[in-house]
Amino acid sequence: MAKDVLIGIDIGSSNVKTVVFNKAFDILASETQEYETIIPQPGWSEYRPDEWWDCVKTTLGRALKQGDVNPDRIAGIGLSSLGCCPVPMDETGAVAYNGIPWSDQRAQDEVQFLTDNCKEMIFAKCKNAPTTLNATTHLMWIKNHCPDVYRKIHKYTEPSGFLGQRFTGQYTMDYGFASSLDFGFDTETLDWDDDLIGAMGLDKAIFPKLHPNNEPLGAVTAQAAAETGVPEGVPVFAGGADLLAAALAAGAIHAGQGFYSMGSGANMMAITDNQEIASPHLISFFHPIGPQLRILDGVQGSIGYSLRWFRDQLGRDLQAAAELSTDVDAFELLTQEGMKSKPGSGGVIYLPHLFGKFHPALNPAAKGVFFGISPGTTQADLIRAVMEGCAYAAYQSLKNILDLGVTVDEIIVTGGPSKSPLWCQIMADVFGRKLVTINAPEASPFGNAILAGVGVGMFSSFDEVAQRADHVDRAYEPNVSLAPMYMEMFGLYEQTYQSLLPSFDELARIQSKHGL
Repeated sequence: MAKDVLIGIDIGSSNVKTVVFNKAFDILASETQEYETIIPQPGWSEYRPDEWWDCVKTTLGRALKQGDVNPDRIAGIGLSSLGCCPVPMDETGAVAYNGIPWSDQRAQDEVQFLTDNCKEMIFAKCKNAPTTLNATTHLMWIKNHCPDVYRKIHKYTEPSGFLGQRFTGQYTMDYGFASSLDFGFDTETLDWDDDLIGAMGLDKAIFPKLHPNNEPLGAVTAQAAAETGVPEGVPVFAGGADLLAAALAAGAIHAGQGFYSMGSGANMMAITDNQEIASPHLISFFHPIGPQLRILDGVQGSIGYSLRWFRDQLGRDLQAAAELSTDVDAFELLTQEGMKSKPGSGGVIYLPHLFGKFHPALNPAAKGVFFGISPGTTQADLIRAVMEGCAYAAYQSLKNILDLGVTVDEIIVTGGPSKSPLWCQIMADVFGRKLVTINAPEASPFGNAILAGVGVGMFSSFDEVAQRADHVDRAYEPNVSLAPMYMEMFGLYEQTYQSLLPSFDELARIQSKHGL
């Protein structure tokens, strides 16, 4: 039987998605299942990794049935996931502690320890800076606060690596995760560094086996075959971080390309082949194609989520109207309403820091803010202000990338918010660059399928896939006449944030004191 089917699986921040593709990248079936986020106390969040595996088994079974796919046709599986989320396992593969994701803020002391003691070594070896956006500080927190758990750890890995362990029995981590969100990796030797791991107070023995993203991490075991229905021996690949898999899906595979991945949060990225370029204000990843390419990434925490929050709290009239319509959803109505406001949003500025501020400088105390509201401010102004404020947040990271000497002439944008023509035009105008939206099916799962397809030889190269899957949807050219106004508003955006720094800290103190 022909091996002409590829499986892409991704662990998102709230659900697991499994997508089945054929050789032409037609979607044969797609299944999603939500899982629970545990909030043990304010500022903390956790996941149960075994629930991810249960979701994989469920969605995989449903997808194969939905698409009427004979499992013997499966040529390869690709995996990706959210990151900064260590999954510690004992010698039997049992999970020793819940996954602690990027949104968790408990490891502030561990971040400070690395900043005070290892900052220069981490930047020299890993090309990254210590922040809460990494798995290492969460691992250190487990050692410092749960020593009995730490002593049980045989190996840890990231969520995609956890799925890899369940499929193959191997404890592994791909170069993409290791080079970015898991300190201890030397980007020159492509191996774990004894001195750095020791300086961080961790044990090298618990760090997993490393592998390039474009090579299989292993093959499906007999046990996994019995649990999932996938035949034993099928090769398994790790796209690693979901944003890296999404970059493959978007065709962002060459130096000089920009890529903006939008969801609840967002990532402003650019690809470079200069191995010396790095910044403490950005995350540096190896591209899944190989370590000859780097992805520089600036993270924004509340992008799509900001508009969803507005819909739920301040746009209930539009949501109610959408519920009565079969033609449009609430987000389309938000876009239509926002188009009634002129560029500049009537002078209203929005700071999109509902989960704190991320790049270029992380600040968990930062909050969301509307500034400049007057009696003439309309709902349309507020909607447009949300979109413009999110664009300013992304431009901060783009500006950091450009200041490093990286050339970015065009930016590929994907994700739910990119379906809004208004939002895309705002971004093109603020960024001062052409934006291209694409029809990339299922983003990260699609990228995982591409990785597996090239890995098993179904396709000769990533360039071949990019040519075959050319899926440009629409291009947005910047309106240069708006540039002066937007740059002044961007300056005021940054000034507003800086002026509120003492107030953010004082609010955090008051909230902690009074339980607000």
